[in-house]
Amino acid sequence: MRAHIAGDGPAVVLLHGQPGSHRDWRRVTTRLSRTHRVFAVDRSGYGDAAREEPGGFAANADDLVRLLDEHGIDRATVVGHSWGGGAALSFAQRHPERVAALVLVAAAGTSDALSVGDAFLGLPVVGPLVALGMFRYVAPRFARTWLRLSGSRLSPAHSAESAAEVRAWRGRPMWRTFLAEQRAMLREAAGVAEHLGDVTAPTTVVIGDRDRVVRPRVGESLAAAIPGAHVRHVPGGGHLLPLEHPDALAEAIRAALR
Repeated sequence: MRAHIAGDGPAVVLLHGQPGSHRDWRRVTTRLSRTHRVFAVDRSGYGDAAREEPGGFAANADDLVRLLDEHGIDRATVVGHSWGGGAALSFAQRHPERVAALVLVAAAGTSDALSVGDAFLGLPVVGPLVALGMFRYVAPRFARTWLRLSGSRLSPAHSAESAAEVRAWRGRPMWRTFLAEQRAMLREAAGVAEHLGDVTAPTTVVIGDRDRVVRPRVGESLAAAIPGAHVRHVPGGGHLLPLEHPDALAEAIRAALR
């Protein structure tokens, strides 16, 4: 796990989804770094941590402890998007004393968020073939369609930038990281869901009303299971909220800190 650090003030950690990198948070980082010390993370297997062995939710949580220790951070607000939401939840469950606040953005990580496609990708032989085909052939050739399937509506400039990143998947072994995380999610999601009632950190669940990856009802169910959790809806928001609605997301994080 590697961090790109910007700004000064209370610590905020941003965990990207699957696949992804710290760049997914670039627009949010710009806004938050005016008042906070922002750690936009490349999780193991992605970005600047591409050579590191990918792991599941628990492994990411423990990686984050080591990262915070390296930088002398006792407590931080932890923000997790999509798959990174499962890692953020695991961190809050395993290391509650290190969490000032928890923000779950279009968060996967529990059994409710799993689909038939997730189970299919976890199958032996078939799963690896499908993952390889998606990352090497399907997504790069139909990058803009791939992005639209999430329910997000990006500006032309940000759509082009994101599509270029999707096309770059073709030349990287990212499909292996994706597959390892899929299998870890299938193993660990039930355990994370079982202990949602043990989360003690002030929690905000951010939901995009147009999200087609993690449906709004999943976010509502997640918030209902965490004691005292607050829900913030982003009208018209899809799954890629960090890119699509950075102002709304930055404000949700600031509100959680308050």
